[in-house]
Amino acid sequence: METRAAPQPLNADGTRKLSGYAVVFNSPTRIGTFTESIAPDAWTNAGDDVLATWNHNPDSILGRTRSGTLTLAVDSTGIRYDVALPDTELGRSVHELVKRGDVFGSSFTFICDEDQWDYIGEIPHRTVTAMRVIELGPVHTPAYPDATVSARAIERGNMSKVDVDAARKAYADTQRAEKLSADIRSAEATGEKRGAELDEKRAELDALNGERTASLSAMKSAAEARAIGRKASAGDLLYAKLAESRNLTSTGTAGAFTPSEFSKTFVDLMAPSSVVLSSGVNRVATNASEWKTPVVTSDFTPAFIGELADLPTGGFAAGLLTVKPMKIATAEMLSSEFVNDSDGVSLNAISRSMLRTLALGFDKQALIGTAGADKFAGIANTAGIQTLAVTGDPTDLAPFAEAFGMLEDVSATPGVVVMNPTRWAQLLGLKDSTGRQLLSAGAGSGTDGVSRSILGVPVKVSPYVDANTILVYDASEIYAVIRKDATFETSSDAGFFKDGIGARAIMRAAIAVPNAAAVVKMTIAA
Repeated sequence: METRAAPQPLNADGTRKLSGYAVVFNSPTRIGTFTESIAPDAWTNAGDDVLATWNHNPDSILGRTRSGTLTLAVDSTGIRYDVALPDTELGRSVHELVKRGDVFGSSFTFICDEDQWDYIGEIPHRTVTAMRVIELGPVHTPAYPDATVSARAIERGNMSKVDVDAARKAYADTQRAEKLSADIRSAEATGEKRGAELDEKRAELDALNGERTASLSAMKSAAEARAIGRKASAGDLLYAKLAESRNLTSTGTAGAFTPSEFSKTFVDLMAPSSVVLSSGVNRVATNASEWKTPVVTSDFTPAFIGELADLPTGGFAAGLLTVKPMKIATAEMLSSEFVNDSDGVSLNAISRSMLRTLALGFDKQALIGTAGADKFAGIANTAGIQTLAVTGDPTDLAPFAEAFGMLEDVSATPGVVVMNPTRWAQLLGLKDSTGRQLLSAGAGSGTDGVSRSILGVPVKVSPYVDANTILVYDASEIYAVIRKDATFETSSDAGFFKDGIGARAIMRAAIAVPNAAAVVKMTIAA
């Protein structure tokens, strides 16, 4: 599965409809280590059901062709889509974001069935000639792979990086050999060159042919490619879940942006399963083993002064907070039969499960973890955070109002509430004096639907926070520090004698809370 973006802007009309191009034909685009274009007749599943989603999230459906809420049409530019947005909070929000210009890109996910590769130029060019469109729709944040991920497409074209170099040299040698052969034939026909000169030309031609043979020998034979492919195909499909993603941001952009780092795609795919990452905390990518950020311990002191008077100084003090990203990983050996006999859906489930496992492991440490030799302190155990003791189970929302006020007193904005699912279930039962449920939409009856928020502040649940602890924090004051060397890899090396394929996901990350006062830890005591 691969993801691309179209260089056309989105349009939103007054009837809550979106339209735009998800696919643009014959538009060569630089993608990491190669260029790519989509052939006009590449779309092969025009009659299949296609989803329109928000930001590639399968849980955020905007429409689908089967229901008639999504229509697709092909013209000389590409594949155009029109979607009638649902009358839901999501539909209204996406419509408004597009109208305001905050969302301006479309993207689509596809499976490439056939492609053609041209290795003549400076870098390979891939033409997608047959593809199945799976889903498409508006996106708010570009997600880019790096050359490592882009190289997977080259490998799927039966050309590794070594193969590409060998093919280029073989092609260059072939061109030189053809020119030499023409010169020799011409000289032999006209008698322009004497025997010694012709012998030199023939020797040069023999040498070129030898180099060309060596270059071709360096490449995998067809039989070897098939043998390796049977073993590596499962790994490629697993890897393909970390889809090659592209996005263009405006009509003035000449080509797709190339990736800044692979870890961004890795973390983007992991984030939906992580309470902390999805709560809106800042993400910092670093290559360093440690990351430092200023911590203001005492603020500036302003004062009104007269004209030409000395400006007031003093009051300010700061230090440095040092954060060391710690390694978190998961790995498994999969049987070759299971992997190679599985379809793409099964393999995607495996890779999703690995990413979800990392997300949950990171969440547990980020929320309630204690510092150690190979662990960082979580938000709940960060020194200097505010605390609020609540006696007895909450019978109304007053404790939350108090916690929000504590944050606002230090110029922090309450951005998210994190609690145990059991505690959230209890709060859902709270009613006012008239019997109305406090947390239903509009404080109406339960049939009005539940709003996952308290006094307008979003609520997220996590089993890692115990039922007697509730965290309220300003997400903009918290940093998820992530090393750029996050990787998802597959290999048959370790399982060679077991006929297995190993898969692993590794990242290094930590949580930093420079402004500890931007967190309130509510503790409920019986």
